[in-house]
Amino acid sequence: MKKNSFYITTMVASLLGLLAMGCNKMLDIKPPVNSITSSQVFQNDEQAGVALNGLYSYLISGGDKEINSRGTLGTDLYSAGGVTIAAAHLADEMYSPTFSGQYPYYVETAAKITLQNAGFSSKIWSTAYKGVFNANALIEGTNASSSKEFTEAARNRVKGEALAVRAMSYFYLVNFFEKIPLALSIDFNNTKGLHSSDPAAVYKQITDDLEAAVGYLSEKYDGNNAERIRINKWYAKALLARVYLFTKNYAKAYEHANDVINQTALFKLEPLNNVFAYNSEEVIFRLKQTNDIYPTGNATPEGYAITGLYLTPSLINSFETGDNRKTAWTSAIGGTINFPAGFTPAKYKINALNMTYEGFRSQYYVVARLAEMYFIRAEANMLRSSGNKNSAIDDLNEIRHRAGLGKLLYTLTDQQVIDTIAHEKRVELFTEWGHRWLDLKRTNKANQVLSSIFYKQPWDPNQLLYPIPVREIQWDNNLSQNNGY
Repeated sequence: MKKNSFYITTMVASLLGLLAMGCNKMLDIKPPVNSITSSQVFQNDEQAGVALNGLYSYLISGGDKEINSRGTLGTDLYSAGGVTIAAAHLADEMYSPTFSGQYPYYVETAAKITLQNAGFSSKIWSTAYKGVFNANALIEGTNASSSKEFTEAARNRVKGEALAVRAMSYFYLVNFFEKIPLALSIDFNNTKGLHSSDPAAVYKQITDDLEAAVGYLSEKYDGNNAERIRINKWYAKALLARVYLFTKNYAKAYEHANDVINQTALFKLEPLNNVFAYNSEEVIFRLKQTNDIYPTGNATPEGYAITGLYLTPSLINSFETGDNRKTAWTSAIGGTINFPAGFTPAKYKINALNMTYEGFRSQYYVVARLAEMYFIRAEANMLRSSGNKNSAIDDLNEIRHRAGLGKLLYTLTDQQVIDTIAHEKRVELFTEWGHRWLDLKRTNKANQVLSSIFYKQPWDPNQLLYPIPVREIQWDNNLSQNNGY
């Protein structure tokens, strides 16, 4: 029987230890027992809750097999900084000013990804599929349980949060790789020999998962989600807004973004220095890092890993004069003999230079926040009808006001508004979850923008996708490789 990877079939036996590991510190629950059977996991609300907490623990802390050193969390784990840092180099946000082949992200920066040197593609693939597997395990376990001690409310919570994590994982997989297998089970017999799915089918599954999750999830941030470190209805709707924008369903994109923005009792645009704080009300969903992991301490994994990496001059020069986002969210790097002066991201203030073990976590890792909803609502409004131009400008002005910039005038043309949405999104969401790279691809501007960058020459449009990891195709010859590899 042919071995099938996807980081699915090899993990069935270790499911329960995986889901229960390391989650007690994150959500302050009772430690899980050392050994537990599948029927016991979904026997009652408490045990199912332990497994659900493990879903989040993996997203922020990973597993021993995926992370060789805790200091690599921010680069090796897709959900703890890997997407951000890889996509920032694939796009025009980050680079190495020395253009050295020894730089970890050299092939992403220079657009020289090959099968022999595929950059961080395998790490994005394997950890995202591990997220899919963990979610599938919870969904299947919940559906199979007939225990009366596992209440309907708890069942809904487990399924809703797992569906949203599966959707999130597949969103990044389809955008980084496009030709991916759609695994919806942990059963080897259902996952062996999967074919590459059409991206439209993947997006349909993402949409179906999120729409179902909306129906299962709570609208509140309370109980053990008072810190917004679990998924609720509003994250599912926020991700739906993004997915509908990507699939050009502008009416639905507007509807879901508008629904989130209108929850004024829950969300507001925070002052710049509080946007990423542990108590920020701009945050829709965030992940809470443990504070005793060596060597990251109380820093978020991304904050630890990204500090000291260079932002590109084109990004720095794109800030308008007086834009306080440049002051608040970047930090100057002094020049040395070997490296020029420049700027590094500084949205996360606790980093490799000032972290402490078991120190106060003043910031958590932000997955989704309100500002993105303003951009989605503005763009969807414009693409629905040019008659909505003034409303789109109003949304942009909300973001600009927070940044200390003047109002845009209603005299802007339709195209100027569309261009301004892209610009404002670039300087607001830079180095956050790959927004810039994904938007360049979504709007068909990636080839135009990236082909003009001297250090990405000669430009090859096939560099807009990572290759499918070679080992996956070796283990499943039904998978097809992306063009150019």
